[in-house]
Amino acid sequence: FQTTKRGEIHELKEELHQTDKAKQKEAVKKVIAAMTVGKDVSMLFPDVCNCMQTPNIELKKLVYLYLINYAKSQPDLAIMAVNTFVKDASDSNPLIRALSVRTMGCIRVEQITEYLTTPLAKALKDEDPYVRKTACMCVCKLHDISPELVRDQGFLDILSDLVSDPNPMVVANAVAALLEIQER
Repeated sequence: FQTTKRGEIHELKEELHQTDKAKQKEAVKKVIAAMTVGKDVSMLFPDVCNCMQTPNIELKKLVYLYLINYAKSQPDLAIMAVNTFVKDASDSNPLIRALSVRTMGCIRVEQITEYLTTPLAKALKDEDPYVRKTACMCVCKLHDISPELVRDQGFLDILSDLVSDPNPMVVANAVAALLEIQER
C-alpha cells in the first residue's frame, strides 16, 4: 500500500483544523476515504481526535471509525480520546451514549479497558433500551480483552439480569452476549 503524498497530508491537516464543522466533516471524510483504500493516514491521529469535540453525530461517527482503525497502532494517542468517550457516555442523546460505549468496546487497547468499566456499567443500566442493548455487546467485546475484568465488575450477572429486560432487543443482545462469552 502506498502512503499519501506529503502535500495531501498537510492539506488534510489544515482542513481538519477548520472552525467550520461542515468543512471539518468533509476533511474527516477524505481521511476515512484514504484510510479505506489502504493509505496510511495514521500521522493525522491527533488532528482527527481534535474533531471529536462536537455535537454533530455524523462527524463523531466518522472520527470514532478512524479511532477504531488506528487505536491499536497508536495506543498512547488513543488514550487521549478516553476523556471524550467518557463524557459522551453521559450525553443527553442516547445515540451518542451508545456510540461512545460501542466505540470504546471496539478499541482493542488494554489500557483503555479500565476507563471503559464505569461508562459500561452505567450503559447497562441506562434508561434507553438502545444504549442497554449496545452495552450488552460491549461486555462481550470486553470479555475478549479481559475476562477477569468482566467477572470482577459483575458484568456477567448484569447480563443475566438483562435477560428479563422488558425490551426484546435488550433481551436478544443479552442472550447473544452470554452465549458468545460461554463459547469462548
